[in-house]
Amino acid sequence: MAAEAVGGVHGVTGAGHLPAAPTTLPEFQRLFADEGASREYIAAVRWPNGFTCPKCDRAQGWWTARNTIKCTNGHQTSVTAGTVMHRSKLPLATWLYGAFLVSTLTPGISALQFQRQLGIHRYETAFQMLHKLRAALVAPGREKLNREVEVDEGFVGGVEEGRPGRGADRKALVIIAVEVVHWTQPQFNKETGLTEIVERNRAGRVRLSVIRDASAETLLPWVQANIENGAKVFTDGWAGYNNLEKLGYRHERVLQSCKGKKTGRYLPMVHLIISNLKRWLLGTYKGAVSAKHLPAYLNEFTFRFNRRFWRGPAFLRALGLMVHADARPEYKTLYATGEEGGWAHPNSEPGRQDGLVESTG
Repeated sequence: MAAEAVGGVHGVTGAGHLPAAPTTLPEFQRLFADEGASREYIAAVRWPNGFTCPKCDRAQGWWTARNTIKCTNGHQTSVTAGTVMHRSKLPLATWLYGAFLVSTLTPGISALQFQRQLGIHRYETAFQMLHKLRAALVAPGREKLNREVEVDEGFVGGVEEGRPGRGADRKALVIIAVEVVHWTQPQFNKETGLTEIVERNRAGRVRLSVIRDASAETLLPWVQANIENGAKVFTDGWAGYNNLEKLGYRHERVLQSCKGKKTGRYLPMVHLIISNLKRWLLGTYKGAVSAKHLPAYLNEFTFRFNRRFWRGPAFLRALGLMVHADARPEYKTLYATGEEGGWAHPNSEPGRQDGLVESTG
């Protein structure tokens, strides 16, 4: 294969510009018609300011072997080295298609569907690839939630008769925080014949994590790690949140019921998110998500929900995180998750690993 200058989409002269992101399948097929286009695209995302050799900082190189760049000093660098695609034998276009499916499909995709869509021979390969993509969806140093935030916990898992509420066993306890976004919208009033300005609310960014319990020792550090100090935090009356004001938050408790009757205000955004999460897990995975892998599914849900209005940027963001991922699960460590020496999913905490149906879907 003749040497070819590293140029095209991301060449040195085109520094500072990210490539266009596909938002539809026809656009995807047009952008990634062959392996050459795929490797150029990945290089453009990895070196948006132009190729720089990681060994000597030379800013010029040529494609040599399959996906290898050779700089003018003779150092060779694989475009996939140090990424979630490291040492993978799958075509680059397959990885790009996988990232496109994970980042843009609203209902997500199971490992079995993923295997079929990508034409992967072994289910285990598809399962590992999907979890490598999920592992790359948590941005390091991501911005905390701010302004107004609702916080609550919910259980994920089968119904256990006779053990409701925070004391239930055989379930995974998930904490949810969601920003409340306010905006105004003009609305025509038929009775008065006038256009009025109406205030609307919607869910903004979310954060979800599996937690070991609902004690103050667990809840308060999580709030500090995920919500900006000074934000207004809405919770129910659970005692685990009692010291939020001492930590610098504006804390407002929302009474959910009085003498067995709903009060009408009960953290609507956070309850909407937990409802959507449960429907997603049930609809896409038939509820067959093991407790030890649940943090990975929460990361996927969070990534896609926070970018639900921007499909193209979501794909670019997912790909950008893929090529700069510091850690990724390998075959043995992934299947040993929850055991000593096994893979620890990003944004996960040590805790209960029992209760959910064990399945690699």
